[in-house]
Amino acid sequence: MTSDKHTQLIRYQDCPSTPWKNGGGSTKQLLISPSNADLSNFDYRISIASISSNGPFSSFIGIDRQLVILEGDGVELNINSREEAKQLIDLRGEERIQGDADTTEYKRLTPADNPFCFAGETSITSKLLGSDVIDFNVMTKRAAFKALTQRLNVNGIFIEKHAAISNTAIDAHHNKTEAPIVQLLCCLDTMTWEHNGESIKIMPYDILIIKPDQDIKLVTTAPSQLLSVTITAC
Repeated sequence: MTSDKHTQLIRYQDCPSTPWKNGGGSTKQLLISPSNADLSNFDYRISIASISSNGPFSSFIGIDRQLVILEGDGVELNINSREEAKQLIDLRGEERIQGDADTTEYKRLTPADNPFCFAGETSITSKLLGSDVIDFNVMTKRAAFKALTQRLNVNGIFIEKHAAISNTAIDAHHNKTEAPIVQLLCCLDTMTWEHNGESIKIMPYDILIIKPDQDIKLVTTAPSQLLSVTITAC
């Protein structure tokens, strides 16, 4: 991990991989808050998982989730929405499931699809469509934090500009809005980060955490993709 008062670079290769208890995959945790939290008491969490077999999703009560398929043929989800899953709030995602009692839905997710948003209580079983899958996960504590996850296409130069922010920002209509708690970019392809006069090679799945008053410039030599994640307080 490389960091200073303006920026933080989290290297995917440096994050330890934790095998699942059921042997069906493993997870690399890239970011968790608070930093000493575990899966029972976090505010928000970013991770990348490798799935090698069919099986159920873990249940996270009171957590909103967003899922993006990064590699592989994809998965088919068997979604058995339970009554408590109706608490799902606006996640600002392209896809979301709101559950009613005794409702079963099926959904296919591939690397071409937008982020899929769902309540952590929802009973979901995944089935591989072919090859093993790598996916990107965003989790936030419901009613405390919310996340917006987007795919961005880059061809040439990508610049993300940020002005200094406080806990409250003013939008174009002069209304008060919550400033981001965390803004980050996950690079899906190899890129070059131009930072303080240096050219730093960014590998697939490395994460850049953007701090207030920090501009990010990324350069690519071929069409590439990023995931942008913004987490705000509710």
